[in-house]
Amino acid sequence: MHITEINEVIKASPAIQIQSSITHLQRRAWNILLANAYDELPNTDIHHISLFDLALSLGYDSRDYDHLKETLEALVDCTVKWNVLRKDKKQEWGVAALLASAKIANGVCTYSFAPHLRYKLYNPRIYTKLNLRLQNQFTSRYAVILWEVCFDYFDIARNEGETPFIPLEKFRELIGLGEQEYPLFKEFNRNIIKPAIEEINELTNFLIEVEQKRVGRKIGELKFKISRLKELPPLEPKQETTEPTQASLFVDMEELPTIAVKLVQAGVAQKEALRIANQEWDVVDAVALPEGREDFAEYVEEKIALARHATGVKNAGGFIVKAIQENYQDPELQKRLQVEKEKEKEEMLTSLRREMVEKKNALIRRAVRANPELLEQAAERITSSFVNDFLKEYDSVKDAYAVGGLVAGEINIILGEEFCADLIAPVIAVYQAEKERIEG
Repeated sequence: MHITEINEVIKASPAIQIQSSITHLQRRAWNILLANAYDELPNTDIHHISLFDLALSLGYDSRDYDHLKETLEALVDCTVKWNVLRKDKKQEWGVAALLASAKIANGVCTYSFAPHLRYKLYNPRIYTKLNLRLQNQFTSRYAVILWEVCFDYFDIARNEGETPFIPLEKFRELIGLGEQEYPLFKEFNRNIIKPAIEEINELTNFLIEVEQKRVGRKIGELKFKISRLKELPPLEPKQETTEPTQASLFVDMEELPTIAVKLVQAGVAQKEALRIANQEWDVVDAVALPEGREDFAEYVEEKIALARHATGVKNAGGFIVKAIQENYQDPELQKRLQVEKEKEKEEMLTSLRREMVEKKNALIRRAVRANPELLEQAAERITSSFVNDFLKEYDSVKDAYAVGGLVAGEINIILGEEFCADLIAPVIAVYQAEKERIEG
């Protein structure tokens, strides 16, 4: 597939979670180069892309190809730390250049990745599909970085996700800020975090929200939540609303404790949420206090979940406050949550298997293009008379394989088991490891 037809790049989480001060254009360019090279990574050292196609994929209208050369040079010179947030806990920390080398001749760019990174990039245990066309719409490199980090934790089955709490120092590393840039959190929040969130929320059908956590008396950690928005009908031109805007919500909530933020987001009045967060177990009726006094934050989240799953609740905020005070219990809730969790697991496994099959078949198709005789050899091993009857309807095995369907499926199975087993082994290994992780 031509690079201009590729809409997504499969990007390893460690490659998303990098410490780097690369520019907006440089990060987008690296994503394009990775997408262009992806299918070739296991077996090819050098990859090719025309400067015209690179510029076109970047939405780069200028013919100033010298600027693209400078971009490539910067990627070769850029040394980054990988897996900053350690989402891939089994992967070792590492340092590398984003590109090992690059050369331009006759309008074609050839480039390579460091050898020890190639297999990690192609077969990441944890990966994310990123929309290449969407990245060109962002004007801020901070928005691009935040988008990649948030989407790295997005769960397609649940249409939502959240990052872990990220220490401010780590987050500054992720977005490439120096120690002296916006040292005060209020300035950092106003100039970097809020504009990036607002740009993502404006340009995509996803909502990014930030949750702050204090370390001592200062904001020390951030968590970002991402959720897919349903399509809403546009407002009438003259319609007015007294509801607070998203920007004002950030201002109102930025100084609240974490528990209060969660309560406000669930529908509790801010004043009441702050009271609960400050008093913690003192707000619970003495006769209703749970044994063992588990973590209060977990206790609050349990009551929020009760409101989310309860039926006939017209005032979620009031329900949550009463549930906290009187320690509402719902033995059936855990059962329902367990059912939902199992359903979510099945959906994840189905999605994982689909990804594995797509990758495996892509490698097999590449092998067939390189050695067409494989088709004839595989066809000779078809034992199903039913499939052979379908095969006879075509002039050649190649024609039948090109159509897809039953014949192509059978041939791919045979090629995968007998002729391309070593080629697809890394894909199968990654699938099995991730499958075991999901199954627990």
